[in-house]
Amino acid sequence: MEEPQFIPYEQAKKIVAEVVEMEHPTENGKRIFSVYNHRGEAICWFDANEVEEEIEAEEFEDVKDHILHLIPDWAV
Repeated sequence: MEEPQFIPYEQAKKIVAEVVEMEHPTENGKRIFSVYNHRGEAICWFDANEVEEEIEAEEFEDVKDHILHLIPDWAV
């Protein structure tokens, strides 16, 4: 399996309009962070527990900033 490729942070800041915490649509009790572009389209999502384990974030803006470093190239 290939290693994921990520777009540059500055490009992600231009593409990503919103990161929303929500419940997974098919797995009850599982939280995800859905990432939306400026057209309101979901471009990718992340397991909330995994992201929160990777960083020590006190504010949601810290989570969003971390996610902007992880936008896969296939999402754009």
